[in-house]
This record gives sequence, structure tokens and C-alpha cells, in this order.
Amino acid sequence: MRHLTLLLFMILASAMQAEAAPTSIRCDGKYYQRQQAYFVTYDLKTNHFVFENPGGNRLPGEIIGVSDAQMDLSLRADGGRILLSFDRTRNVMTWPGMPGNELGRTLLQHACTVVTGRTMLSAFSQPEQFDPKRLDPVDAFSLTCPGQYGPYFVTLDRSTKTVVLETQSAAETMSGNVTGANDGSIRFAVAGRSGSQFDLVWDERKRLLTWIGVADDPARPTTSHECAVTGPRSIMESYAQLAR
Repeated sequence: MRHLTLLLFMILASAMQAEAAPTSIRCDGKYYQRQQAYFVTYDLKTNHFVFENPGGNRLPGEIIGVSDAQMDLSLRADGGRILLSFDRTRNVMTWPGMPGNELGRTLLQHACTVVTGRTMLSAFSQPEQFDPKRLDPVDAFSLTCPGQYGPYFVTLDRSTKTVVLETQSAAETMSGNVTGANDGSIRFAVAGRSGSQFDLVWDERKRLLTWIGVADDPARPTTSHECAVTGPRSIMESYAQLAR
């Protein structure tokens, strides 16, 4: 009997943990008359979600109603809110049309599927065009590193070579690329809004992240931080910054 009780407890705990983790869905929408997917990652624990449109932009939103059958969403957009509903039994996202088809906005329904959790790699951006598949996590992980005023985070993917660095207090998100890897080290470069580029090296054995200094610039010496390795950070970590 004790074994049965323990088994039931483990099953229940596992189910609760799965429900508590953010869930990502991919929906088959249309963008500028082309069939392109968009993503929604939601967290039933906080009632928040992050919407990724096919153009790479991210928008925050809130879950305003949820049941086993349906989830009602309020998406923050320029000029106001857009109300959506997700049929959890049929896996269909509905974008309500305007009454009488005003403004040419008709009701839209898109088929959706559950996908691997979207990560902070979705915050990757570059001025030149890039393959959006680089945002899909393949062999990704994150680093939590101590900064002067608080922790900063790096999420990178060994396979897609994509890197996203979140500065202290989420003041800025930098994007970059893995530039080389050998003998337990990964070299990568990121750039900020100012255009300044930073070169870094992650030593997997020593768990040290080194910022390569710039000659003749005392403000940018070579520094190293001991970092903790975790699974890739969820795109939900960007909700607070997006919602400001």
C-alpha cells in the first residue's frame, strides 16, 4: 500500500510540475499573404504569455480566462489589446473578426501544435537577414554569471551558433554568434545597441566565462566570471521587460 501511495504521489507531482512549466505552441498563420508560423509561450502559473510573430517581434500578454477546454488571451499591441482564444482540445487559435467585417478583418482560425519550449534564443536579432530556424533550440544551454550589480545571463546553442546575452537587471539584450569551439572552449561575440562588440570565451571544464579585453581601453580589461550552467532560459524570462 505504501508503494502504491508513493507511486501516486510521484505521478501527481510530475503532472503538477509539467503543468507549471511554460508551454510553447506553434500556430500556422499568414504573414503578408504568406503562410508563416508564429509562436505563443504561456505560463499558467503567472497567467502571462509571450507572442512571437513571423517577423521576429515579441509581444507580451496576459491569460484572462482558462479552463480545461479553452484559454482566453489578451495580447498587448500598438493601439490597444487584441483578444484571442485557444481551444485546448482542438489545438486551434482563434483571432476574432470585427462585427460586419469592418476594416476587412475577418475571423481567423489557425491550427497549432505543442513544440519544444521557446528559449531566450528567440530574442536573437541581427541587422542582416538570418534563418529564423536559428531561433529553435537544438543543443542549447544557459549560463548564470555574477556581475557587479547582479547576475547576467548567456544562452547559446552549440548547433545553431546563436547567442543571446542578457545584461545585468535586463538593461539590454545582446545578440551574437559562436565563432569557434575546440578543446572544451566556446568562443563567441555579441554586440549591443551602441554597436560595440564584445568577444568572450566559455571554458566548459573550469566553468569560467572570460571577457576578452581591448588594448589601450582601461574601461574594458580582460575579466573572468565563474558561472553556473543551467538548461536554456525560457522566453518567458523576457515578459517583464516586454511589459514595461
